[in-house]
Amino acid sequence: MGLKNIHSFFFLLCFIMSSSAGYGQDPHFSQYFSSPLTFNPAMTGYFNGAHRFSFNVRNQWAALGDPYTTGTASFDTKIFKNAIGSNDRWGLGVHALYDQSSGGIYKNSYLSLSTGFNKGLDAEGDQSIGIGVQASIAGNSVDFSKISFNSQFTGGGFDLSIPSGETILNRTITYVDLNAGILYNYTDESGNQFSLGAAMFHILRPKLSYFSNNNPQLAQRFTIHAGAGFAVGEQDNIFVTAHLMEQGGTNEYVLGAAYGITLGTSDKQLYTGAWLRVNDAVYPYLGLRANEYQVGLSYDITRSGISRVNKWSGSTELSFIYYFNNSGKKKGIPCFF
Repeated sequence: MGLKNIHSFFFLLCFIMSSSAGYGQDPHFSQYFSSPLTFNPAMTGYFNGAHRFSFNVRNQWAALGDPYTTGTASFDTKIFKNAIGSNDRWGLGVHALYDQSSGGIYKNSYLSLSTGFNKGLDAEGDQSIGIGVQASIAGNSVDFSKISFNSQFTGGGFDLSIPSGETILNRTITYVDLNAGILYNYTDESGNQFSLGAAMFHILRPKLSYFSNNNPQLAQRFTIHAGAGFAVGEQDNIFVTAHLMEQGGTNEYVLGAAYGITLGTSDKQLYTGAWLRVNDAVYPYLGLRANEYQVGLSYDITRSGISRVNKWSGSTELSFIYYFNNSGKKKGIPCFF
């Protein structure tokens, strides 16, 4: 195999081994603040406007043979607006996620339906608390015909026509799953915003096994997150966010901020900032936000051990959110959370 294929196979093998042990890691986005339905189901329907559409595309470690490419698209809307309080929000949403590695040898896809209800706690609507649930159907597949094993090595290289000798019980795995989350939001008299939330994924602990019949379970994922937005001067603002994520004994700590500069007298704001994923990467962020849309671009500068394999092993990510029928009367409820 060429160097590129060796790198791809290495990452795929690590994933399969970790999944078989029940410690597989879910796909994630650096711009988690622009992918609300993948981060906390309680955020379903929590936005200004009538509907929201968003997508994220991530290309991870492309210099190592493009081992990971992840994309997601979601749409959520508000329901029963005339049957609940004026400061309440009830949302319904659907989102799809596609993840592949090693040029498509491994593929992973989700289709989820979520609902979230956020209850206003005061007459002004400055405080709210919400819950959300999300049901998913997922499919994982591995094209073992493109993978070389030690038993297939000959003096001239790998010969895939030679039987691998491996006992492969499943090439495609389909399962259903359940996620849930909670969310608290507060806005003070000056318009400063604060949020705190938590979510739990893989509540049903679905079974995931390719090589054995001991039915290992997919590790549950837990997330705690917090964010704050502060006005700076007459028009500018700054957002600070952080979260802790744990899955299968592996922890992820993220902290960062973005500063928004209003462009003239328009409703548009240009954001620059950066986030730190502890012991892994730092990623600068550039974004543009208006009443109707939000677009962002980030690049992970990898600082973990993988950078020793290739110092250009960064990850590029693009996000886009569109808000339908947003009056622009409020600049609150951003996707920086």
